[in-house]
This record gives sequence, C-alpha cells and structure tokens, in this order.
Amino acid sequence: MSATPPRPWSLAVAVLASFAAGCLGEASLDMQGVPDYDNPNPPPPPVQQDGSLPCDLESVPAGVTLAGIASDFDRVVQPALVREVSGCISCHAPTSGRLFRVGLNGVENFYAIRAAGYLTPSSGSMLSRLVTTDESARMPRAQPAWSAQEIAAVASLTCQLAAVETRQPSSPPDEEFPPALLEAYSGPSVATYDNPFLSYEQLKGKVKAVFNDDWVRGGQDRFAQNVGVFGGVDYKDHFVEARVASADFFLGLDDLSRDVCLTAATAKTGPFSGLDLALPLTDIPAPSTKTYEMEAAAKDGTTIPAGTQILASTGGKSGSTGWNLYTTGTLTTLQPYAFPASATYRFTVKAKGDLCGPDLPNLQLKVDGVLVKEWAVANNTAYADFVHTQAVTSGDHILTVAFTNDYGETGVCDRNLHVDALVVYGPTEAATGTQRADAAKAKVDTIYRRMLYRAATSQERANGYALVTGLLDIEANATKAWSGLCEGLMRAPDFLFTLPPSYEAFSGKERDKLLLVKLAQDLLGRPPSAADFTALESGTKTWEAMVDGYLASADFRSNYFRRMRVRTESEGTPDTDEPARLWTFLVEQERPLQELLVGDYSVDAAFQQVTRPTQHGKTGVLTMKGFIKNKPGLPHYNYAARVMTDFMGTLYEVPAEVFDMRGAATASSTVDPSSICFSCHQTLTPLAHQRLKWDDEGNYRTADEQGVTLDDTDRNLAATYAFKGPGMEAFATQAVKKEAFVRRTLNAQYALFFGREMRHQEDERVIYKRLWDVSQEQHGNLKAVLKTIATSPEYLRQ
Repeated sequence: MSATPPRPWSLAVAVLASFAAGCLGEASLDMQGVPDYDNPNPPPPPVQQDGSLPCDLESVPAGVTLAGIASDFDRVVQPALVREVSGCISCHAPTSGRLFRVGLNGVENFYAIRAAGYLTPSSGSMLSRLVTTDESARMPRAQPAWSAQEIAAVASLTCQLAAVETRQPSSPPDEEFPPALLEAYSGPSVATYDNPFLSYEQLKGKVKAVFNDDWVRGGQDRFAQNVGVFGGVDYKDHFVEARVASADFFLGLDDLSRDVCLTAATAKTGPFSGLDLALPLTDIPAPSTKTYEMEAAAKDGTTIPAGTQILASTGGKSGSTGWNLYTTGTLTTLQPYAFPASATYRFTVKAKGDLCGPDLPNLQLKVDGVLVKEWAVANNTAYADFVHTQAVTSGDHILTVAFTNDYGETGVCDRNLHVDALVVYGPTEAATGTQRADAAKAKVDTIYRRMLYRAATSQERANGYALVTGLLDIEANATKAWSGLCEGLMRAPDFLFTLPPSYEAFSGKERDKLLLVKLAQDLLGRPPSAADFTALESGTKTWEAMVDGYLASADFRSNYFRRMRVRTESEGTPDTDEPARLWTFLVEQERPLQELLVGDYSVDAAFQQVTRPTQHGKTGVLTMKGFIKNKPGLPHYNYAARVMTDFMGTLYEVPAEVFDMRGAATASSTVDPSSICFSCHQTLTPLAHQRLKWDDEGNYRTADEQGVTLDDTDRNLAATYAFKGPGMEAFATQAVKKEAFVRRTLNAQYALFFGREMRHQEDERVIYKRLWDVSQEQHGNLKAVLKTIATSPEYLRQ
C-alpha cells in the first residue's frame, strides 16, 4: 500500500494541540491528514498520560488492508527495530529471554507485535513505550529516543490497524494462526544436529530390551542409585530431567556396561544368547618352515652385518657349517619370529657335542627366555636332530638355543656344543582357512544386530573381531573379551541416541527399521520388540499401523504419563501427579486439548474420569492442588508466571533492578504504567487476583485471613488484559482460544519426538501449520496430533 491515507489521529491532535504542545512541542499540522512517512518533522501523536492514543478511525480510507499495513511496517518501522544503535534487537534478539523477540523479517515482526497486543491504541502499547518520559519504562532503554518521523509512523500504523480490525471483525489476532507464518521461511538455514540423546527412562528400557536385565544386584536397584548420574527423575532427590548428557553420564555408563555385558556374556543371555563364546577365534594357516642357519650368526659386541638373523653371545663358527659354543652361551633370534596363529609348532635343533667329563653337553630351547625343552647331547661326530613340539600363542616371540654346562680338563678334553641350525615348522594342526575368523565375525554381526538393530559393516566386523582377539591376547578369558565388545557398543552413537545415526547410510527396509527404533523409544520408552520388526519388514503392518498400535498400547500410556509428570514438575505424590493424569487421559481418550485448562472433572489413579467440587468450575489443571502448591500467589506472582510459561509459552527475564524492588512491590504498583514491572505484570497481576480464592496450598476459600470477602476478578487493572472476568474459569475459558496456548500444547507433543519445541518461526512453520490444522479439524485431539507428527515427512526424514 502507498503511504497516502489521511492521518487517523490528526483531528485529535487539533483538539488537543492547545495543551499538548507544552509537552510534545509545536506541531505543523496537515488538516488533510495525509501521512507522509518521509516527512522528517511530522506532528507528534497525542498520546495520553495513561499511554493511550485517540484515533479517528473514520479518517482511514476503506482501501487500507492488513497486508498493506504489514508492508508499510516492514518498510518504515522495521529498519528502526533492527538497527544497532537505539534499535530494539539489542535487547529483544531472537536468542534473548525477553517476552517479545524481534526477528529480521519486518512482516513477521508486524504480525507478532500485533498478536502480542503491542499495536493497539491502548496503554502499554509499543507507541506508549516509545514516547514516555519515564526512563525506567521508555524504549529503547538507555538508548537515544526514536525520531519524530519514526514515532509518527508507528502511531499512524497503530490507528490504521485499529480501523481495519473494527471494520472487518474476525478472530482476535492472538487466536488465529499467525499470518506471517504462512509465508515460506527465508531466513538462514538451521544446521544443528537434531537427534535427542537417550533419557534415563529410555536407557532403562533399552537395557531391559537388549539384555533382559533391570540392573538389580543383591536386591539393590542400581539404576535408582544412579538416577542423578543418568539425568533421571526419582521425585525424592531429583525432580528435573537432564537436557543433555553430562560427563557423569558416561562414568555411570562405564559401570552399567561393564556389569550388564559381563553378566550377559557369562550367562549367554541377551545379545550373547545361543552364541558359543569359547570357540577358537584364530584360524590355523597352512604350515611353513623357517630355518635359522647358525654359521651366519654374528657375535655380540662385533659389527652386525645387514640381514643377520642370529646373535651369538659367545663362540665362533664351527668350520663351514654351524656355530661352536665353546663356552656357556646362547644363539638368539635377532628379530622375533612371527607365529601366524596360536597353535602347535615343531622345533628342530641340529646339534652335536664335544664330550668331556662325567656329563654330556646340555642343550636348551627357550621361547621368550622361558625354558621349554632341554637335551643331553651324546653324539660327537655328526649332527643329530633334537625335536620338540610346543604350543605357542600367535604373535612375535624370541627364540633361543643355549649351552649351559661348559667344562674342560687341561690337556685332556673340552666340553663344547656345536649348533648347525634351528628349524621352526608349523602350525602342525590341519589348516582351517578363514572359517574361525568368519565364524567370529558372524558373532560380531549378530551382537550388532541385537544391540544396535542393524547389521555391522565389513569394517565394523573386522574391527570387532580385532578388538575381541586383542583383548584375548591381554587376558586369556573369552567371556571377558566378548564382553569388551559389548561394552564398546553400549558407548556407540547408535546405542545412545534415540535415532541410530547410521540411518543416514541406509535406505528401504533397513532405514525403516532404524526409524522404528526411534518411534518406539519416543512413544513407548523402549526399543521395538522382535515381533514389531517382523511386522514392519514383512509388510504385515504399515508405518501408520505401527503408530496406531503404539498409541493404543498400555506402554504408551505409561510412558506418556512419565513424560507428563516431568513436564508438569510432579513431586511424585498423588496430588502432584493429578495434572499429568489429566493430560494422559486427554490423549488416551482423544478429548479436546482445551480441557487441559477448562475440564470440569479430574482423573483418578486408575485413569478414570471423576467429578470435582463445583467451586473448581471449568479450570482443568489450574485449580488442582498439586499444580498450585509451591507456586505462591501475590505478591511475587510465581503461580501467574508459571501458568503463563507452562501453558502460554511466555518466558520472563527478570532484570537486576526488579530484584532490588521486589520485596517492597505491591499489586497496585506493578500495574502502574510508569513502573518497570508493567510490561509483564499487566498480565501477571490480574491473573494473580483471579486466583485469590485458592490459597498457596491449593485450598478453596471465599475470604482472606482477616475474614474479608475475596474479589477474584481481574479488577480491570490492565486495559490490555486478555482474560478479564471473575476467577480462574474466566482466565481458562479465554486462554484456551489463544494461539499461544494451542502452540504450547502442540509443542508438548512435539517435544516427545524431537526433544525440543518447534522452530515455528523458522524452518518448521510448515509442520506447525499442519499440526494446527489437525488440532482444529480433530477438535483438539492430541492423539491425532501425535500421529501426524509420527507420520510426517519431518519425522521420517524425507
């Protein structure tokens, strides 16, 4: 739209000019009322002392449209919102904790500001904050004020909007789907890794499913003992669920994995069921022969020629063949001999002796310095074979031939040992090819399938096999070696995330199988059963049928109730569980989500609907004892703030100056438009008054401690309060119509699957619109919402 409609507040300016000029300065008025957004010196808007703006709605041309106003806002106001100096984005950036956050899209900002009630002619508006002289309330805080041109633009757009909304009545803007979100998202791409880590309950469910082990040892529940380590809730010492895994989580995982894996490997249960862990892992290769010729030895202490294989500690060559150990000494392999497998090998030492004295020359064979065989050498003219068969583990070993009993009689004889060769032959058993390794790698694959619900890749099979054989070399205990593989898999991302990250490498049925793992974890708090996998893979059940089956199951109800206990911050008592029971009942019975706040009944421990005393009216969780308790009312507004946060999605940032004044604050001071409290408490104070007939323990009353009859209306304390009326029913019946309430309730369902709320203003506005439509079409049926999420392209990564 072009900037040509008559200025809608120009007539009010003419009437008020005589007393407004003293505060706002002289105004050059165009009585034709044509707003010129480019005029650097427009007349100031006649904002009243209470912050309201008189508007001449009749002066706004009939051709002005909502879309046109949004376009003008984007052109003339948005630049001021996002500039670095005296803009709004420095305090209200998208990452801030402010009640209102400013984005980079002007049209979206317009619709958001409109829905938030800040573009009305009433007090508390954006305009009133821009023109006030109270520095504690003025925006932008501690920054130069906006120019007269910019303020006039905001005033003109405010009145134009009021005129359009008066002429074309429709749902209040905060009760409709945000028009700006119907546009395609054009902001920066979101590239965060979006895969929730296993929660405490999901970890318990996975251990139970994989190992059939509840980790109870000696009558002690080890999960319960480690609930804090794993970020869980026990309603005794831990009430808030961890959002991310901590270092302590992995320390706890060390204890958990070591215990449950070794227990399962020992009993051959869980992932080891039906597997013979004692079978040999290393194959027997075809035999080979290695001959060490001793005449090629080099003597220790001399220059060692390249390629030398034997080092002699003493002696010298024995003619053309062999080595003469003429004193006690050794012949040792300079480099270890690599035995290809753990098997039996035949060692042959070719030796002869020079006889002297009462004893024969003593020949020894050692492996890694350990004596394995010795002989008395009787032959003294020709070399003879001295043979020994020995089991040796695979890998590198040092071999030694030793002469241990040198002896001599001067002029008579000298005892020596001559060694011609050392021959190593083996393995002596029949060759097995690769059958043992193949069988072991098949076991690795089986364990992968049972623990990670997918086949191992060829590299993973090889790595798993190498890990087990390596552990077996460290300690000859096959059970512990296989348990080590299991421990490693419990630390794998595919085990620890709700969606195994390897799904990205798969397609078709394999990918669907891993997505089913996530679906079951999200809805049931445990992995799928074998029957579930079979039903999906065989086509007996479609994905939609799997979702329906899960949503109808008792496991879903139990898991959903657990999640809602955390969501409602239960303390584990029947009273504090009541809100979670109601929420679970609504989903299970497919009741309207609005009954969360306007239900006139309760739900007992058996999840059956029961009547409530009439004083509750249509207030749902809002007047449940367990919800009110520990949320004080006036003067600190904990209850009101929690209601707005829990069910309307409002986040509050409390500046330091508010803490300083909080102790002396009164209900009336917080709704003073000049107060720093006003922007928040124009909602919180009226809501706190509406709750007055319920004390801080959740008991109903009609009079206060002094016997004075309580007035539980909003008392008209804030003109912009959207929930006017007596009692919590007035609040509830109006709150359930708001887009913020619907979105907040949808987000509670969305978080079950994604571990976070929707990025509804960014790249997930499409799924938000889809869920909004389903909730409208299905009359607030949350089970339908859950199914829509579980079958959405976003959830299925399509």
